[in-house]
Amino acid sequence: MRNLARNAALATTLATLRVLLGALSRVVPQTRSVVLSVFPETEGNGIEVARALLRRYDGRVVWLSEGEPPAAVAALASAGMVLVDKASLRGLYAYLRAEAVFFTHGLYGSPRPARRKPVVNLWHGDGPKDVSPDNGVGGMISSTYLVGSTRLFSRHQAAGFRVPEDHVLITGNPRTDQFWRPLGSDALRALGITGEFVVWMPTFRRARAVGAMRVQSESPAHDGGAGPAELGTLLEGVRARGIQLVIKPHPMDAEERLWEGAVTLTDQDLAQAQLSLYDVLGQSRGLVTDYSSVWVDYLLLDRPMAFLVPDRDDYSRAFVPADVLEWVPGELVGDQPFRSFLEDVDAHGRLGVDQRSEAAARIGLNPTRSAADDLVTELVGRGVLAPQQSTTTAV
Repeated sequence: MRNLARNAALATTLATLRVLLGALSRVVPQTRSVVLSVFPETEGNGIEVARALLRRYDGRVVWLSEGEPPAAVAALASAGMVLVDKASLRGLYAYLRAEAVFFTHGLYGSPRPARRKPVVNLWHGDGPKDVSPDNGVGGMISSTYLVGSTRLFSRHQAAGFRVPEDHVLITGNPRTDQFWRPLGSDALRALGITGEFVVWMPTFRRARAVGAMRVQSESPAHDGGAGPAELGTLLEGVRARGIQLVIKPHPMDAEERLWEGAVTLTDQDLAQAQLSLYDVLGQSRGLVTDYSSVWVDYLLLDRPMAFLVPDRDDYSRAFVPADVLEWVPGELVGDQPFRSFLEDVDAHGRLGVDQRSEAAARIGLNPTRSAADDLVTELVGRGVLAPQQSTTTAV
């Protein structure tokens, strides 16, 4: 009952903002500025776009913040980015004066974009989950452009958001730029990672209440706590090889995902270590996931993957395309859990190369290593951002 009341109150507030800001956006004079709104604030798509904008955009870059900024955001503020409280009149004013808006999950009820204020949906990855509102995901997230990394998934998502196909920017997910940054062992040691490791990243089944997010459940028979029984087999297998298991829960996951013998990382842990999730993923030996979009990004690394989906028959979200689990680029965990995955880990990924290559071609993955800069270049080419007129400090 409490969650129902919370969701109803949020819906009312956001609907009011949607109408009010939509109308004002058509008449309030604009300045040379952009605003970004990201959830969580450490989300790499927003961080990397902000970094690229500071290098290549001459106007004011405004970050709509919620509370104490994480280290990555504070560092960008030191380089010239302006922090403004999202839930304030200053935040609303910055939105109205901006000539372009960037977000990952919607902003202020997602008013319908005005022609003079393009809205760029950075989203949070390409994947097979249906994102259309009539699938129970939530309200319409209105935007002018949608950023993605694949021809297949990005265009399906665009259809769900009602973004025209010619406004889909397949420039790559900016957060993947973090894969390629060098990282010392001391940085990982601060997280409890002392050697080689594989990562388990499940999507959430039961969501906790976070900010202006709906409380929802996506599986009536979620896995009952830290993880499904097969996880014990995975932990035993990697430990026998001297490899650690690192668990990274989804930011909205109601489960803590604690598992004896594994390292569980939260967003708070990463922020304290001044690392991003993709910094860590870039150093891993392999990935275990499910319906999460992280596997699409991980394809860029061409490393072993496995797909652990114990609630395949109960999961409430539809898949687009419906047969995606039949051709995912790694072991679909079944009767002999993680056998193929661990063999590929032993072979340093050589056994699964063809399977991953075929999947990348099937989804039309953009193999870029400079996604954030590619996006800015595309937006300049489309007239959303004006060409840079002066040299700015590198960040």
